[in-house]
Amino acid sequence: MSPMIEFTHCVSRRARQLKLSLKSDGTVVVTTPPLVPKFMVRKFVESHQDWISTHQAKLQAHHKKANPWQVAIFGQSYPVTIITSAHAATKVQVVNAQLQVTLRTPPTKANQTLTEATGQPFPTAAKTAIEAFLKRTAEKYLLPRTHQLAKTMHITYGRITLREQKSRWGSCSSQGNLNFNWRLVHHPPAVIDYVIVHELAHRREMNHSRAFWTIVKQYDPAYAEHQGWLKRRGLNLS
Repeated sequence: MSPMIEFTHCVSRRARQLKLSLKSDGTVVVTTPPLVPKFMVRKFVESHQDWISTHQAKLQAHHKKANPWQVAIFGQSYPVTIITSAHAATKVQVVNAQLQVTLRTPPTKANQTLTEATGQPFPTAAKTAIEAFLKRTAEKYLLPRTHQLAKTMHITYGRITLREQKSRWGSCSSQGNLNFNWRLVHHPPAVIDYVIVHELAHRREMNHSRAFWTIVKQYDPAYAEHQGWLKRRGLNLS
């Protein structure tokens, strides 16, 4: 007998059918319209056991391969070089196709250059500095680009919030506020634009109907390719 699959059940009034997805940590999520019986949800999950196992394995392999010494920015991978200094302020910048982190440290640890080749542990302070840099970079791209695409699509929106979400690349509230995962900064600009277009399209259609996808396709003809890119990375759009 196969082991029982644990999952999270989400009910959405916008859902037209049962939908299966995985969070970045491999958690199974089933989204259904209201009033779907629990036994049908369970049966739906069990019928997709092979798909779940395959994609959970892919996620695990991806996490194992995660390398702090390589950081993707707008789809391009940059090797990380850490320069320790007792006097310079901590900063992160792209220099000669590398992500250079200047890290302020005590004099006893200063004047070192750390790379993946040195075999040194990755400093926690460097990780914190890189994440702050990525958040700023995401904000600098997402806010003006959303404004630009909204103008092109003749769509208005409320406020924009950036977060690091575990299960969403983006979302649009019924009040017209947009939320984006700042981790989008790792992906190519065309993929990021798809997420923006997707959420802006919800300002016209708060569902995933044929009319909704017609709007998306109008402003991103390659949306299916971009959608596949994101699905392979374990998060969803709403």
